[in-house]
Formats: sequence, C-alpha cells, structure tokens
Amino acid sequence: MQQYQCDVLVVGAGPAGSMTARTVAEQGVDVIFIEEHETPGTPVFCGEGLSIGGIRNGGLEPVEPFVCQQITTARIVAPNGKTVDMHAIDWTGYTLDRSEFDKALADNAVKAGAKLMVKVSATGVIKESDQVVGVKAIKDGEKVEFRAKVVIGADGHWSIIRRSAGLANYFDDWVTCAQYKLSGLDLEDSTINEFWIGAKYAPGGYAWVFPKSKSVANVGIGVRDKHTKPAIEYLKDFVANDPRFRNAKIELKNGGICPVSGTLDEIVMDGLMLTGDAAGQLIPMTGAGIHCSIESGKIAGRVAVEAIKEGNVSAERLSAYRVEFDTYWGNRIFEAGKVLHMLDKFSDEDLNVLADVISHEDIMHMANGLNASVMAGLVKKSPLKLMQLIRAYLR
Repeated sequence: MQQYQCDVLVVGAGPAGSMTARTVAEQGVDVIFIEEHETPGTPVFCGEGLSIGGIRNGGLEPVEPFVCQQITTARIVAPNGKTVDMHAIDWTGYTLDRSEFDKALADNAVKAGAKLMVKVSATGVIKESDQVVGVKAIKDGEKVEFRAKVVIGADGHWSIIRRSAGLANYFDDWVTCAQYKLSGLDLEDSTINEFWIGAKYAPGGYAWVFPKSKSVANVGIGVRDKHTKPAIEYLKDFVANDPRFRNAKIELKNGGICPVSGTLDEIVMDGLMLTGDAAGQLIPMTGAGIHCSIESGKIAGRVAVEAIKEGNVSAERLSAYRVEFDTYWGNRIFEAGKVLHMLDKFSDEDLNVLADVISHEDIMHMANGLNASVMAGLVKKSPLKLMQLIRAYLR
C-alpha cells in the first residue's frame, strides 16, 4: 500500500480546506490537501453569495471570473409581499462563480507550497492510542494511506473524518436546499438579492433569488423540519408563481444540506481539527458558510503550525483554535442561532407584523442575535405591534 507523509493533512479543498492549506504552507510547513473531485469547487451546491470582505479575506479581489454580479441591496420579502430593503452603506456583496472562486483559493494554496491531490476519497482516520495520526483513502481505485502530525477535516457536512474519528455523527438541525440556475430572465434590477420568508414559501427557511446577471439568477429554497414535502417541490411552486420566471430555462439543478444548529461541541481531538461545514460553522439565520470557512481555515492552519513546532498536538493544545474562532465567529453563530429559534415561533402573520416595524439596521443586528438595542428601537416605533410579537414568542 502506498503511503504519503506530511506534517499536516487537510481533507477537502473547499474554502475551509484551501485556506487551511495555504496558511500552513505560508509558514513553511509540509502540507498536503486532498479533494475527492477532479477540480476544487465542483460540483456547485450553494447560492453563491458572499460579501466583499469574505472575498478579500480569501485573498482575492471581486473581479471576473471569481464574481458574476455586484449586489448593493438585500431585499426581505414578507409573506404578504411587503419588502424591507438593506442597502449597501458599509457593505457590498457579490454573486460568485463558485467553481472559479474555489479553484482560485486552491491554486493560491498550491502557489504557497501546498500539495494538492485530486480524485482522492478519504475513507476514515487512522488512530494510534486514541490519537489521529493519518487518513485512509482511495486513489485511482487503490487503497493508500496518509500519515500526518495533524489532520484537518474540511470535508463538508457529511464529514467522513468527523464520523470515523468518533465525533458527532451529524447535526441537530439542518436546512435541506434545492436550487435552479435560471437563464432567459429580464430582471428589473440585478443588484438586488431577494430573501422570501415565511411558511408560505419555505417552512423553517427561506426562498432566494440571487442574480448572476440581468438574465441569469440562482433561485432556490431552503426548508427545515416544518416542511411537508421535498424542497424541490416548494421550489417548483415558487418558480411557477413568479411571472419573472415563466419563460426561464433551467440551466442547472442542484441542492444540498446546510447545518444550522451551530458549531459542534467537539471539533478537536488529539491530532485532529474540524473546520468549515464539517464543524457546523455556518450562520444559522442564513446558512451562509463561505466567510466562516475562510476565517476558520486560517485559524486552524495557524494553530496546527504552532502545535507542530511545539511538539504538542494534543486536543488541549489544538483547542486554542476553538477559543480563537469563538471570539468572533463562534459568538456570531451562537447569537444568530438564538434569533432563528425565536423566528421559529412566528407565524406568517407575525412575520408580516415584523416587516411593518423592522428597519434594515434592525435586520443587520438580528442576523448577529437579538439584543436590547434592537428591541428598544422596535418598542419606540410600534409598542403595540411589538407586544403582539412578544406574545407570539411566548406562546
């Protein structure tokens, strides 16, 4: 059996894996990252939205071919059709070309000195005395082994690394998504991302319209445990009921799973760290995970290098990664999760009331967790309607 040796092995070449590999390589440490598909970034499963901050934190600029469309407004559509717009005052978003974006992240890791191996499928971790010391995999139909001082699982929500290591089998809460890439459109304003909320459209989640140009858009649905039919059926209904999509051509059908229960309790063990979707590092309110993954990968890479140089890759030492991640991103995930569970208690009628009193500033705060300042502002604007929402929350 062929065996490969390295200091750090990263499983997965998505944003989390590529940023981890690049960070390690930039410190002069030997790193291999493996990817089961032929090209990083394929197939595409997500809505492809990302802020300019996320793009630049990944080491790229918002230019073609990485981005398709600049987004200057996020529009929330309530069940009754009322809209609340968030305009780009201190932020700008883009619809990505994920295949190009992810490939560029992986290419930059390789340029930094990381070794990328594609069409390699991990089958499980290798343990010695409860410490992870490598990974078993299949390459070109043959069994191979990778031995490493630190293994980093960046292999998505159904992480074989996480499960084979004996960490969480799966997540407590997740969104099931279905998406069409539609062409032949004539969008009035392609700089607006739309988020349609309420059980009317997507029970427990939301529907989205993310333009890639004036004539092309990603249109999708994410549903949670309240749904009564598959996500694709809600998507078909949503598309059929919007006249803008009546003559559209479906260029691509895709979908996926987004964990929304927050970062897992255990994401490190002796010789192992989890990052990105494998660790549950997505914003529960939106299912967004690219920016989290980029930052998580950087932190995991730095901690791995430090631990190796110190000769201590114990879970206790590697837990510095979790501490640093939680300082900002972990806290943001936790607070957004609280807001998600609050909104779970709201009916479509309650969401219509919320749309009457909430501002775009309130929404920005709520995405990071409901706090006293937001509530105080809502009370000042409409105390009677706020009381209606509080009753809904308590029922």
